Amino acid sequence: MKDRIPDFRNEKEEAKFWDIHDSTDFRSDLEEDQETVFVRPEIGLIEVRSATWQRLVREARRRRTTPQRLVQRWLKEKLAPMK
Repeated sequence: MKDRIPDFRNEKEEAKFWDIHDSTDFRSDLEEDQETVFVRPEIGLIEVRSATWQRLVREARRRRTTPQRLVQRWLKEKLAPMK
């Protein structure tokens, strides 16, 4: 009788299991993932003066977000009407 995929207590235990087992031996136990989507965003670099960066950091903290997310939000808001 074929072994089944065990229940793992943590990721380390699961990684150890898959290091010594072949997933194709457990094909009947696996389900196809219908939801996961991996998106790799394009990354750019924008230079700003130190004083501007510090103001951005303070504003991001005030809004409880990161400077990167705040800039992304602002750019999205400003560029949306241009579509």
